[in-house]
Amino acid sequence: MAEIKLNIYDRETKQIAKTYTTDSIDLMFGTVEDILNVIDLDNLNDQKALAGMIVKGWGQLKPFLKDIFPGLTDDEIKGVKINEMIPVFMQIFAGISENMGVLMNGKN
Repeated sequence: MAEIKLNIYDRETKQIAKTYTTDSIDLMFGTVEDILNVIDLDNLNDQKALAGMIVKGWGQLKPFLKDIFPGLTDDEIKGVKINEMIPVFMQIFAGISENMGVLMNGKN
């Protein structure tokens, strides 16, 4: 899986204040369950559809991001640019799909 970056911007200067990175996705079952109730796996490559899913699942976004980027705080999430959120989620969902495919094929 490719590295995923989440930039946190200083809300006053609009400059990157911190960047979280991960090259693995280790989600809690409850978080995956909440997200699977919101996303349409057939439309993960459609940015417009993905944006609609993000809006629909807004309440699950914070715990979802916190599971993926340990140490991320609610206040830091406020400094994430929305236009950077969709590519991040596309990478995350691709990683989840990849992990689920491995599990379903019996590979560890």
